[in-house]
Amino acid sequence: MASSSTWRPRPLPGDRPAYQALADAIASDVAHGRLNPGDRLPTHRALARALGVTVGTVARGYTEAERRGLLGGEVGRGTFIRAGFGISPGGAGASTDLASLHPPIDRIDTIELLTQTLNALAADTSALRTVVDTEHGGDARAHREAAAAWVTHGGFRPDAGQVMLTAGAQHALTAALSALAGPGTAVATTPLTNPGLLAAARQLRLPVVAVAADDEGMIPEALAAACRDGAISVVHLQPTLDNPAGRIMPAARRAALAEACDRAGVWVVEDDPLAPLAPGRPDPIAALLPARTCHVASAAKALSLGLRVGVLTAAPTALARLLAAVRATAWLAAPLLGEVFARWVTDGTATRVAAARAAAATARHAVATSLLAPYTVTADPGAPHLWLPLPEPWTSGQLVAAARQLGVLLSPGDDYAASRAAPAHGVRIGLNAGVSDDALRHALLSVVALLTAGPLPDGLS
Repeated sequence: MASSSTWRPRPLPGDRPAYQALADAIASDVAHGRLNPGDRLPTHRALARALGVTVGTVARGYTEAERRGLLGGEVGRGTFIRAGFGISPGGAGASTDLASLHPPIDRIDTIELLTQTLNALAADTSALRTVVDTEHGGDARAHREAAAAWVTHGGFRPDAGQVMLTAGAQHALTAALSALAGPGTAVATTPLTNPGLLAAARQLRLPVVAVAADDEGMIPEALAAACRDGAISVVHLQPTLDNPAGRIMPAARRAALAEACDRAGVWVVEDDPLAPLAPGRPDPIAALLPARTCHVASAAKALSLGLRVGVLTAAPTALARLLAAVRATAWLAAPLLGEVFARWVTDGTATRVAAARAAAATARHAVATSLLAPYTVTADPGAPHLWLPLPEPWTSGQLVAAARQLGVLLSPGDDYAASRAAPAHGVRIGLNAGVSDDALRHALLSVVALLTAGPLPDGLS
């Protein structure tokens, strides 16, 4: 782990403001592996002295780097490198990657399935014409019908006319915030939340308000209090296998939150990419508050990482705005991916793959919780990831850096913190595809050994 006395950026170029150049230097060193998650940056005063700039310039540079998702502060500890949304956490090499989130799968080869589907498509001239000549520049009707079938669950049964395809769930999330957040208003979410939501809000320059949560999710009374002054226009909820905790919100809490949002007159963006891995989940918020909820789903996590198709189900009154936001940011989801997705949904492949991932995640979760005992983890037994709160005196940055030295990549808690005022003393562990059972066991035992031994004193790590 780099100490605050060792890292220095290269000389800052003079072609842009110094604080921007400093943020760019941090981003470059993260991208090139010279700075890694958990590395602590110098104090404002020390770096200002080394670069010959003012303390205020360093402070602005750190603030800009934080806005980009590169930094996180830990109260009383300093400023640390986060993984950075969209940036791989360090040079993986032969490391065991438990930092990403790619649900495991057994006994099904998705590459073989994809090969079969593409071969069948290549022989189908009519289908190829649909892929090339889409209906007036919009999603093909068959693709929207398959998408509607994919997200249907319990009382949530959208019509194909309410559904649009996007270039993945992140695109859908960004489009929804762009369309629904009112000028000068904020987005509410839980204190630990999807980093994709934080990245989208930063990009759109939307303030994020952290609303208190408990083991069942966001607390309805806390949400009602936060909405009283009218500053919040969108509430972001992850009711099923949330990121990073992996929990499933019970039906009663979903109903209470839907009622609170209805009374406050706010929009709900329901972030639901892992829902197909939990077939016994309660009805989504979109079934309880259809007039004010936009539901975001995805094929990438539940089916295949390369099948980057998002499904955005729109409340009827928001349909035109959401369609405009999708058009403005990607115009159209890739029709070829839409065709593969539709075929998988229609012929049952999607159901089989999702079930296989759910079964593999359940098996791995049992192994992980057993190996991590006596440390308490949070996550539903079927979650493909889990949240590990850290015992004193560990911080997330320290553990991520120490584990990396042992060849284990973890995802630091600061990546999920909606507010830097509340450090996230935990790490997310992905029970990932591409990691063998033996490698997973070895990596988890390495984490247990670190937690047992405790962190080295500053300056000795």
